[in-house]
Amino acid sequence: MKTSGFQIWAVLNLTPDSFYPGSRVDSGDFVKRCLQCLSDGADVLDIGAESTRPFSDPVSAEEEWHRLNQPLSDLKTEIGADEFRRRVSIDTYKGGTARKALELGAGIINDVGGGQSPELLQAVAEYKAGIVLMHCRGNPKEMQVNPVYDDVVGEVLAFLQDRTAAALEHGIAPQNIIWDCGIGFGKTLDHNLALLNSVGRFQEAGYRLLYGISRKSFIDKMLNLPDVALRRDPSMILHTILAAKGVDILRVHDVAETAMIREILKYVG
Repeated sequence: MKTSGFQIWAVLNLTPDSFYPGSRVDSGDFVKRCLQCLSDGADVLDIGAESTRPFSDPVSAEEEWHRLNQPLSDLKTEIGADEFRRRVSIDTYKGGTARKALELGAGIINDVGGGQSPELLQAVAEYKAGIVLMHCRGNPKEMQVNPVYDDVVGEVLAFLQDRTAAALEHGIAPQNIIWDCGIGFGKTLDHNLALLNSVGRFQEAGYRLLYGISRKSFIDKMLNLPDVALRRDPSMILHTILAAKGVDILRVHDVAETAMIREILKYVG
């Protein structure tokens, strides 16, 4: 029997404006949704409280933590401190939010800013937590306004190497660092396709590799699917391809369907 060891990270957004409505969850249903994702096969719950979709407006650190605090506390009570640390990732680039989440007991910070905040890196190091370093050209408000690269793969790789050096200098252990090339974050369709076709280049560095492609707009540009509700099946095809390439982590909206891919790849692939 073959094995396929990729992890599934479930996207859960305590926001009113994340690009896929199915990822949005209000505080009253939050714990129930988290438990369902775990039951469906999620290894990690990636929880955010600020939309980073293209052209989105930022929220204050105070508002971000206000959205997170009670739902996270409720989840920790429900699943216990050990599972909370193992299963919970907080999607934030703000140092203060990261520190509060780690103090509460979360075990991973997913930073779309790639570790630009020294405060965030210091907190991750202090709590011996995991960190996702993601590449983004610019910020969500303007990242999709004519992004230009001379060599998108080389430039993204150089960025991740630079931010990894900063993380290591702050004392974050190499085994706690995860790379994300940032599909859809300051990239055109051609940029995204180049990154999807260059998994091996990123794997050479030896860090765990995360791809987040689920239902994103580049799928519309490939297949003329402006309705995000119709992008599930193409997302599953791409997840299968990425899993076959040996990607370590898939960040997904459709947990049960991705878990089926993982089960099938234990037998064939």
